[in-house]
Amino acid sequence: MHVQPLFAMTGREELHRLMRDYPLATVIVARSGKMDANLLPLHLADRGAHGLLSGHVARSHSLWAEDPKETEVTAVFQSPNAYISPRWYVNGQRSGRNAPSWNYVVVQPQGRLRFIDDADWMRAHLAALTAAQEAGRPQPWSVDDASPELLNETARRLVGFEIEIQALTGKRFLSQQRTEADRESLVRNLEGEVSWGARAVGGLIESRTS
Repeated sequence: MHVQPLFAMTGREELHRLMRDYPLATVIVARSGKMDANLLPLHLADRGAHGLLSGHVARSHSLWAEDPKETEVTAVFQSPNAYISPRWYVNGQRSGRNAPSWNYVVVQPQGRLRFIDDADWMRAHLAALTAAQEAGRPQPWSVDDASPELLNETARRLVGFEIEIQALTGKRFLSQQRTEADRESLVRNLEGEVSWGARAVGGLIESRTS
């Protein structure tokens, strides 16, 4: 991933926060000259130099069925994103030297994917993944609320994997190169957009400005 210094994210806590806030990742592997990309929810544990990711797939899934050996993997975690109209900039309107842009935040961990075919591991993984997503709800659902038969059946149908993160790269592209007046204008305009994602990006810019 190409990252200019101005837009680089390097803090472990901030990188991990985005991965936890947006856990549905694009998981990419290359095997025998063929690229395979899948959207998978991943659970992040604060272990090792950069963290440890865990996930699961069905036994019929190509990631497991075609070649269950260890493999190099790249995952992409992305925040909401939004188109930025040149008309929203306060500066540079007369010169015409404004162009459309896109704002987003992305984190890219890389490592080796190792499969784990163990029902006890799977039950613990599903419990941790669910607990992370249910945290903060008034009445959080737990895997303990499922019947033991269903949980055991689910654990048998799935196979797990872990990714020990060996490299972690982050990019925060939120118009940092613009003036404060421009960024404040972007926030106002994004808040008026129909798209929830655009409004969320406005909040991300505002949190960096305040």
